[in-house]
Amino acid sequence: MSNLKAARDAAGLTQAALAERAGVSRQMVGAVEAGRHVPRVDTALALSEALGVPVGDLFGTPSDPVDAVSGERPGEGSLVRVGRVGERVVTSPARTGPGGWGVADGLIEGGAVTPFHAGAAGMVVAGCEPGLTVLEQILREGGMSAVAATSSSSAAASALAAGRLHAAVIHGPGDRSLPAGVDVAVFQLARWEVGLAAHPDSDGDWVSGALSGRAPVIQREDGAGVQRAFIEALDPDSGVVEGPRVSSHFAAARRAMVTGMPAVTIGPASIAAGALFHPFEVHDARMWVSSRWLQERLVMEALAAMSGARFQRRLRGVGGYDLTGSGARVA
Repeated sequence: MSNLKAARDAAGLTQAALAERAGVSRQMVGAVEAGRHVPRVDTALALSEALGVPVGDLFGTPSDPVDAVSGERPGEGSLVRVGRVGERVVTSPARTGPGGWGVADGLIEGGAVTPFHAGAAGMVVAGCEPGLTVLEQILREGGMSAVAATSSSSAAASALAAGRLHAAVIHGPGDRSLPAGVDVAVFQLARWEVGLAAHPDSDGDWVSGALSGRAPVIQREDGAGVQRAFIEALDPDSGVVEGPRVSSHFAAARRAMVTGMPAVTIGPASIAAGALFHPFEVHDARMWVSSRWLQERLVMEALAAMSGARFQRRLRGVGGYDLTGSGARVA
């Protein structure tokens, strides 16, 4: 069965309007949508061009959507951003917040994605670099769909190896091991410090309190690069440090400002939240791109955007970023 009706509805077109735009009959459109007719190649291409949707998306067999990071099926009724990695449809939760309902490409209904608009599903990248949100926004503003999913470095590497991503952003103090079973090209994204954030009113002993285990600390999940740096910075006799776990660098810094507890995060997130910051080490954030997708236009556009002035001005405006070589291939 084709996806023609869903794409037409998302574009706000009647069968007659689509037929006129594509130069075919309304009866042809109706027959294709009802599954009574398989269009010829020239007709399929005309419908694809009229809707701005790739032929494969209109007439290929869609896969069941899965979450880009976890590989699990998204919840029924959830709002999602949507990408396609090869023939696999992958999703990430829509971003919502006090400023508005944010970006959503569709709704999960009956286990499938009901799209909100016509257009090709775009590049999918995961990692815990906050600048990925900026990259997604720039690509979408340029008319290209993109999905930037938030995850730890280890989860992003696993999702890349499983074929659910075009690229993963991995950070650490040096070269990181490449995921087994996947050939990647590595590009520099940014360099920043990893450490602890704290409320500006914290007492002068807050760093030693956090590293000695005397005070609870807001932390990241196991497998996150910042969490490893924190564990290595702890005093040898600190024992297990208590504290809540959060899912992103900025969430950690923001929670430090709300609760007064120190938090494991990165310099740019601490600056953005208005927090104090104590560094441990410097990390390189690098984008690992599966070589299978390296020549895809959507990937090439993302790499070009990383080295572009718009992306770099936005990150420099946050502060805490060293963008030397951003977008350059390093391996």
